[in-house]
Amino acid sequence: MTQPIGPSADLPSANAVDALYSTGHWLYSQQRIVHAVAVFRAMIHLAPRDERGWLALGACHEAGDQPDIALQLYATASSITTAPRCELAKARILRARGMSEEARSAIAEATRIAEELNDEDLFKLVAAERGRL
Repeated sequence: MTQPIGPSADLPSANAVDALYSTGHWLYSQQRIVHAVAVFRAMIHLAPRDERGWLALGACHEAGDQPDIALQLYATASSITTAPRCELAKARILRARGMSEEARSAIAEATRIAEELNDEDLFKLVAAERGRL
């Protein structure tokens, strides 16, 4: 049996990624955090440039009182893809730790991305997080 060749050969189907995302969120909503973590980890391995997986995995670790791991996940996402919501999540954790300058830097990066994308919803999220500083 031959393997597909070309750019689409290594791309996951959008349906598979969306199914993982939906399943992970259902598990998270049922307080099954350990199971949700496993699903979101599979998602980021399958689609590492999909910010939703990183954000959800970070949220699981925040819910499990592991903010250091969440912070690293958000930072990793930001280093490999455009991840403005992960920048805002980083800002939230940094602000809670009293690290205002670092939080402002994360918000500034989210602002830059919002301007680049001209994303009105993202502008609202940025404004809300900026208002919490």
